[in-house]
Amino acid sequence: MPSLAPAPFTVYAVCSAVLSLEMLFLGGFTAATRAKHKGFLNPEDGAVAFGDARLVEGAEHPDVARIQRAHRNLNESLPMFFALGLIAIFAGASPLGTQICCGVFTGARVMHAIVYINALQPWRTIFFAIGLLSLVGLIVLTMLALFGG
Repeated sequence: MPSLAPAPFTVYAVCSAVLSLEMLFLGGFTAATRAKHKGFLNPEDGAVAFGDARLVEGAEHPDVARIQRAHRNLNESLPMFFALGLIAIFAGASPLGTQICCGVFTGARVMHAIVYINALQPWRTIFFAIGLLSLVGLIVLTMLALFGG
């Protein structure tokens, strides 16, 4: 059955789902990497840890810390995307522009996490900037819809 939602909302909803799955993946990947390096955060977790697992006190293993930084970075930008995407749609911003900004933001954020985890510069900065420019694009489209005449 075809969706009755307008195209910009459909694209926004799909992008929101992809980004939410990315957040869930990064959380699970953090835990899996921590287990790989035989670390745990809570004493009770040691009861289910096997072998020579250790309680992580202070610094995480560098691999775990890198994934956590990628996760936090995504977490910082998602509230803006969720809000700005909806505001652009409700303000009647350009449908094509809104779809492009949402899609580009999503692609950039997925790629940003991949290159962040793999320590690939300058790609990390490039994908961060593309995502940031997509958010600015949503702001500009919204302002044009509201005040552009």
